[in-house]
Order: sequence, then C-alpha cells, then structure tokens
Amino acid sequence: NKKGYPAYSESKTFYSKKVAENWLKKREVEIQENPDILLGKEQLIDLTLSDAIDKYLDEVGSEYGRTKRYSLLLIKKLPIARNIITKIHSIHLAEHVALRRRGVPNLGLEPIATSTQQHELLHIRGVLSHASVMWGMEVDLSNFDKATAQLRKTRQISSSKVRDRLPTKEELIALTKLFAERWKLNKYGTKYPMHLIIWFAIFSCRREAELTRLWLQDYDSYNSSWKVHDLKNPNGSKGNHKSFDVLEPCKTIIELLLDNEVRSRMLRLGYDEQLLLPLNPKSIGKEFREACKILGIEDLHFHDLRHEGCTRLAEQSFTIPEIQKVSLHDSWGSLQRYVSVKSRRNVIQLEECYGTVLNFV
Repeated sequence: NKKGYPAYSESKTFYSKKVAENWLKKREVEIQENPDILLGKEQLIDLTLSDAIDKYLDEVGSEYGRTKRYSLLLIKKLPIARNIITKIHSIHLAEHVALRRRGVPNLGLEPIATSTQQHELLHIRGVLSHASVMWGMEVDLSNFDKATAQLRKTRQISSSKVRDRLPTKEELIALTKLFAERWKLNKYGTKYPMHLIIWFAIFSCRREAELTRLWLQDYDSYNSSWKVHDLKNPNGSKGNHKSFDVLEPCKTIIELLLDNEVRSRMLRLGYDEQLLLPLNPKSIGKEFREACKILGIEDLHFHDLRHEGCTRLAEQSFTIPEIQKVSLHDSWGSLQRYVSVKSRRNVIQLEECYGTVLNFV
C-alpha cells in the first residue's frame, strides 16, 4: 500500500498468468501516475468537460434558469468539451474564444459577441469550480482566471454593454397597428395578442420569460401587486419569488388580457389556464422579431420594452427605489442610468393607441 493512502485491493480473473502479470504492471503504472485511484476517484480522473457538465446539471441544474442550461448544453457540442477538466489550459480557452468569434458553420452557430464569450467562459468556470469543491478534483482555477483576465485585457471577451435603444413613438404605433390588425383578421388563427403583450411588457417592466410565468392566483388586485416566481438572479433563480407593483396603466392591459375572447384564443394552445399569458415565451420573441423585420425596424429587441418601461417611470419622477418596486432589478446600481433621465417630448401614451387597440380586441 502507498504511504498516506488507505489500504487498497483489486481482484480480476485472467485466463493465463502472463496476461495477469501484464495487467498488474499496467495497473501499477496507472496508480503511480494517478494515486487518487486509491481513494476511489478513478471515474473522475479522466472526466471530460462534456461529462462534467452532465454531472453538474444532474446535481444542480434545476437551480438555474433555462438560459444557463441551454448555454452549457451548447458548450457540450464544442471542441473544448472533449478536454479532461484537470487538463484544460489557457490555450484551450483561447482556441474556444477564437472558434466562437469565427462561428461554427457545421453546428449552425453564427459568430457571437465578446460579452456572450465571457458568459460562456463563466459558465465553464462554474462547472470547474463545482468539480474542485464538491468532487475534490484538482482543477487549476487560478490559471483559468489568469487566462480569462488576459482575454479580457486583449478585448477578446468583455462585459455586456448597456443598451440605450428605446422604441420611438412611430415604432410603437406601427407595431401596435400591425399586431392589432393581425389579431382582428385572425387569418392564420392568431393566438398571440401581441398588441396587448408589448404594452403589458412596457407597463409591467417584465422580462420576456417572466411574462408567461405570471399565475392569476398570485395577482393581488387589492394591493396592486403580482408575485413573480423564480426571478432571474446571479445566484440562481430557483425559489427567488418577488412581487412587483402593478400600476394603473398595467391594470388596464391586464383587464384587456382577461377578456373572455382574448383568453379563449390564447388557451387553444393548450397551456395552463391559470396563467395570465398561457403562451410560449420563445414564440412571443419570435413574433416580435418578425414584426420588426416586416416594418423595417432595426436593432430593437423585445427586452428594450423593459428599458422603455423603466425610462417612463423615471420620466414621471419615480425614485430609484420606486422604479425597483416595479422592475425588481437586483440592485440599485442597475438602475443608476435612470437617475438623470430627461423627459422626452414625443412619448406616446396608451390613450393614443387606445382606439387602435380597443377596435381590434
């Protein structure tokens, strides 16, 4: 037995003495090179990043949101995932970043932004850190951090840029009219009341994925609040439930969404009738992108509607804590951009679109 390690034994049956001796010599070399075999860690010694991701998701995957899980499953398909996690070095990270910058045509992956690159590396680090702490593996996190610091220094990866894109008055009118006309004509059995959803997103300041997680039973109309389950959070969304203030314009849209005809059409999709929006969140984003394309609206994301909502509150002289009660941002720091917002002159109000919306509901 090796000094400092517990007693260890193995037994195998061989058809000849020579084969047994060869196996013994080979096994002794393996143990010499990897003493952790004596601690019963043999299965983890050659653990690839791909296998580590599977193990990680099995253990803690339910604690995180759809975005992180999707990112990790995507990383499994890339060359870096074939490396043994204890042997991932700076060169592997650099090659991964270079690959993602070029795009991966055979997987149908377009080049990604430096901020997305950073998110991917952070997801990989999360798996490696878990392996180090929970599985007792000798992962060189220090070298990983040095490599990412250098990649950041050379601007190959970066933090997300703060978007300042807001929909113009003309864009909101055009989108509302297009969606309302589609809803009224119902040519293709439209089940997404997007003419209402975009305004609800603005007045509630909700993220795209949160819109379809609002349960009717969590709406406290008396106290004007609505609880959101599993709210996005850097430390994990599971169990992070918070209530947001429902302001008067938002209440107006909620009433329209609760209209019997609107609900009956949405419910044909088969989602839970206890949801305010029994719809697919991915389809909401898709409907929005397609409409922008048809109307020639460039660089407008659905998430920009949340920014529009917060900006409107700031323009109405809401304080940062008051805005946070609606938006549910994690910290005041995220809302500092709204401190010195100057009121825009040409902001369309719901009343101006009211005729269009009500005529088509």
